[in-house]
Amino acid sequence: MTDTRDPVPAYAAASGPVAATVASHMGRTLTAMKDHAAAERHYRRALAGRTPGTYQLKHGLTMANLGKSVAGQYRHEEAVRLWARSLDFMGGVVSDRNRQAVRKCRRLRPGTASAVWPARPD
Repeated sequence: MTDTRDPVPAYAAASGPVAATVASHMGRTLTAMKDHAAAERHYRRALAGRTPGTYQLKHGLTMANLGKSVAGQYRHEEAVRLWARSLDFMGGVVSDRNRQAVRKCRRLRPGTASAVWPARPD
């Protein structure tokens, strides 16, 4: 194991602070496992650990993922607000990952498919 006082290698530093990157990856893992409440906590931790102006792409993508985990908890209006904010962070950043995130947001917006916005289970 490396000493935590060692500088972060340049290739790893590109995604931002290590703790924020790990929190974001954990959030993605938990989202895939459909543990949306835990994923939300990790995404929020990742957002708090990054300066938005410095890591604009990562901030926008994390916020889009946070919207997905919030939607998975049936808080659809909040999810739409988060996706709208994520688009603000993605503005002017050209990347394939941004385009994919925007496509997902569009697919998940209300009124497009009832299967996407399921009713809350009783």
